Amino acid sequence: MDRRQAGTRQFEQAERLGWADAPPQLRLALGLSALGAVLLIAGPEVGVVQDAPARGFASTALLAILAAAPPLAAVVLITAGRALTAAGVLTGTALLAPGRALVDLQVVQDGLTVSRPELFVPTSLAALAPAAGLWLLVGGHVATGVAGLLAAGRGGAAPDSAYALELDAGPTSEKTRGRAMGWSLALATIAAVGLVMPPFRSTNAFLPGHDLIDSPLLARVGLLLVCAAVIGGCVFAAGSARPAVARGVVLGVLLATAGVALPQLVAGLAVDRLSPDLGPYLALAPLALLTILIFVLRGTTPPQDDEDDTELQLEEGRVHLVTGVLGILAGVAAVIGAVGPQLVVDGLNEPESYANRQLIPVGILVAVLGATLLTNRWAAPVRPAFVVSLGAVVLVVAATLDSAFTGAGISETVHIGAGVWFAAAAVLIAAAAAVSAAIAGSAERDDVDLTERNTHLSVAAPAGAAILFSIGAFGFPMITAPDFVAPGIWSQFRLASWGLVIAMAVVIAAGALATVARPHRATALLLGAAAVVGVHALEYPMTSDRTADAGVGSGTWFALAACVAFLAAAGVALAGPAPHEEPAAKEPEAPQQERTPSRPVGKRGRRA
Repeated sequence: MDRRQAGTRQFEQAERLGWADAPPQLRLALGLSALGAVLLIAGPEVGVVQDAPARGFASTALLAILAAAPPLAAVVLITAGRALTAAGVLTGTALLAPGRALVDLQVVQDGLTVSRPELFVPTSLAALAPAAGLWLLVGGHVATGVAGLLAAGRGGAAPDSAYALELDAGPTSEKTRGRAMGWSLALATIAAVGLVMPPFRSTNAFLPGHDLIDSPLLARVGLLLVCAAVIGGCVFAAGSARPAVARGVVLGVLLATAGVALPQLVAGLAVDRLSPDLGPYLALAPLALLTILIFVLRGTTPPQDDEDDTELQLEEGRVHLVTGVLGILAGVAAVIGAVGPQLVVDGLNEPESYANRQLIPVGILVAVLGATLLTNRWAAPVRPAFVVSLGAVVLVVAATLDSAFTGAGISETVHIGAGVWFAAAAVLIAAAAAVSAAIAGSAERDDVDLTERNTHLSVAAPAGAAILFSIGAFGFPMITAPDFVAPGIWSQFRLASWGLVIAMAVVIAAGALATVARPHRATALLLGAAAVVGVHALEYPMTSDRTADAGVGSGTWFALAACVAFLAAAGVALAGPAPHEEPAAKEPEAPQQERTPSRPVGKRGRRA
């Protein structure tokens, strides 16, 4: 009890580090951040291009507030005795600085391709030469980035200083960090999707509302760096062992992202011939929610001295909770990707789309299995089926992206629709869910004796047949028509082919693992594989309208056969014994008084 009270007192004294306790390097970082803010404010005022055209709206106050927000937040936090959080703000803001600098440098390559109504709106095809204000902007990003480097880690603090000791001795909780990690992966991914979507809708030829694919080279690379920084910064914040650093980093990422997305949002509302689009809202809203969650999840509750068994049980349950939430989000994103616009043609109605139709059954499947993971009773048995079902997300989304990108390349008047980006988000969230599920599975296997594995022959026969049928299902076309060339694995390898390869690999792995797994886990793996090939079999009935005189391809028949074989193998696995329970020879029974428990003992000495 005395130990817990002492820990609580130490926790209550945490983070009370003000200006006097801040190391000189952190003070220098704060000064550089302030200098960067001044340069970012001065650049647009001086003018980023020579003989700059007028701005689309009065953006001076907005740009000044966005530039000054990070250093002002750091000053306020240091004044309040939160120097560690202030350092995190500077670090999080700096993560986006390289990408933002490249986006601004697009003016050097071709100013007419820049859609920045908060800086200028071209009115003619005359070339726009860069001016001194552009280099002030770039200098501001450089100063911001250097400030973040100086503030990161110990910030130059001496090992025995109060700042370093507080950074090293701060409380942490693995289960809290795991819960925050799941939310950060999901919400940061959604924010990244918002950043790559069009910033606004435009009927002004001098202000094209380009998404990531249509953007010019430097802007495209810069946006990719910004997206990577958003996801990486949020994940780093969620996984940080120090709650103060976690809160500061995610707040800094939010403020820097606002500097990118908020001017676009205002431009869509205030500039003539522009209208708002979904992208900036998706970029800002999830990060704002994540910031609130990080402040709550990584809050002020001191760690408790729980027993090992209880801690492990809570940790596994928390990871299942995160996995289930990610599964639901992936399913919702897939359904929105199915019903949302795939292609947008200037001045015309939305063209008919086909490849995305299978996202509806995929989204429902993944969301339902994800919701099942939220229940304590069914989470562990259902998890293998959920992981395998994620292969269907990759399969259908790859075909959707292939179709959309091919259509967008036909003409400059055809653009990617919002539904495509939601479909892409479904894949990213599904990947995060797969990682989270793997963590939960690893925690579960720590309690199971896996030293002896034998092949379950009664399952191996139907599972082997199902694997062979699956190779045909993914290797041969699902639809045949005179003028239709389907993507394939052996020929016509395209973006959609990657989905076929990944789905086939997932199904084969599930079938192979089922032959050595415990009955309920083997059943779940095989049912998940049946669901993936079943979704693949829906390609003909759901998408055959794309071409005239469509016929059933051999791949469809192989997919149906594989589905039936996987279901048969699942039935055998559910009825049969586990591999290690198949005795080679009957052993004599031990005397009554010497009998030991029949349940195997895990690696940690607990019963499995």
